[in-house]
Amino acid sequence: MRWNRNKNMTIKVKVSDLTSYLICPRLVYFSAKGHEQHGIAKGKERSLIESILLKELAFNLQTIRGVEDEKVESGEDDVKRAIEDILNGVEWIYKEELKGIEKDFFEAVKTDFIRELSLKNDEWWGKIRNEEGQLQLERAHGYEREHTMVSEKLSMSGSVDKLIITGGEFIPCVIKTGKCPEYSVWKSDRVQLAAYAMLIEEEFETTVKRGFVEYIRTAEFRESQIRKRDKALALQILKRVKRIKGGVFPEKGENAHCDSCVFEEMCETKKTLLSKLFGK
Repeated sequence: MRWNRNKNMTIKVKVSDLTSYLICPRLVYFSAKGHEQHGIAKGKERSLIESILLKELAFNLQTIRGVEDEKVESGEDDVKRAIEDILNGVEWIYKEELKGIEKDFFEAVKTDFIRELSLKNDEWWGKIRNEEGQLQLERAHGYEREHTMVSEKLSMSGSVDKLIITGGEFIPCVIKTGKCPEYSVWKSDRVQLAAYAMLIEEEFETTVKRGFVEYIRTAEFRESQIRKRDKALALQILKRVKRIKGGVFPEKGENAHCDSCVFEEMCETKKTLLSKLFGK
């Protein structure tokens, strides 16, 4: 297939497409064909709900931190009430992601989540209370939630979870609800931060030197320098994603989560059709 360079320039890519590519390039392909990932793999409903609740919690850590600091005087119930207040509107904020989940099941998972979090051991709360990097910056300068940017030059857009703006620095922060690496941040998270950094640099005519990855499940806040090699990798993946969105069917990713992928059946069908077409 001959690649049309002019077509390449018009294809719009989201930063989330880059992270999907690193999981499995075929996620990008099927999404580009209009098959959105609205389905939820069987048995993963509770995990999805908990991830959404954790993410919304991450957007409100300053509120919880303040109440938790005063719990000696106010009592444990105030912490629980603060968490309940924050999570009360989750089903409206994440309506699309929660499509297909029964309300009673959602409420049951949310109740369990709040109970467990309210009784969580002091290690988790201690990390939140004593965090002096990202949360200290948030307390001093605040942050803009889900700041959206579009670059015509890159044909890329993205919505960064948190954008902290200090006197002379723009700092992107991404929230992750999965496992935290022992050291530093995951490769995919570095690529994501680099992509956001390039968007920020174009919009605000600045240089982004660092970002944060917030691994909320374990209350780890990891600072990550924005390096040239990460930008280079992000740009390389951007080009590959544009090709896929232009119609190129990619190989399956080495770390593809096939057992929990809503495209599994579609993926195998496509593979079979191509095998028959090319006699493989």
